Amino acid sequence: MRYHASLILLHWLSALFIFATFLIGVFVLVPMPDNPVKLLPLWAHMLLGLGILIITVARYTIRVRTLKPLRKVKNPLAKKKPLIVTMAEPVQLLLYLFTILMSLSGTGLALQAGLFADTQAIPADFYAFPLRTVHGTISTILFVLIVLHLLTWVYYQFLRGENALAWMWFRRRKP
Repeated sequence: MRYHASLILLHWLSALFIFATFLIGVFVLVPMPDNPVKLLPLWAHMLLGLGILIITVARYTIRVRTLKPLRKVKNPLAKKKPLIVTMAEPVQLLLYLFTILMSLSGTGLALQAGLFADTQAIPADFYAFPLRTVHGTISTILFVLIVLHLLTWVYYQFLRGENALAWMWFRRRKP
């Protein structure tokens, strides 16, 4: 009835890292001028992004090697599945793909900008690098995929009346 405990842990850790990285990127880095003051939040953003890459690869590896929870199906032949249910599996796979692409494009951008060569220097304009546009575009796609993922949860949790959160939460120990 639940996903593997390591998947649950990595799911919520990933969600936390993605949320923090997105907030830093959108609300701190984008409006901030490209000067040395930007280095601390930029490195925090980059380290979180690398953490997300590691977590996502681990999650996907564990996911393909463990069983998925069984869902109660009242009458599978009763009516056609809603679009949100049909899209759930492809959206989940696209979340993995675009999360990895996001981390890789960020790493590539850091390489293009020379951030690994000189950790104290910052380029005059990040938008001068081709991967900055790619990174920004992927972030928009990833945001849309996350919204679709959350809408799927809303559908199962509230419209179908299933305890969908229980699939991705830890079991209570019985006394």
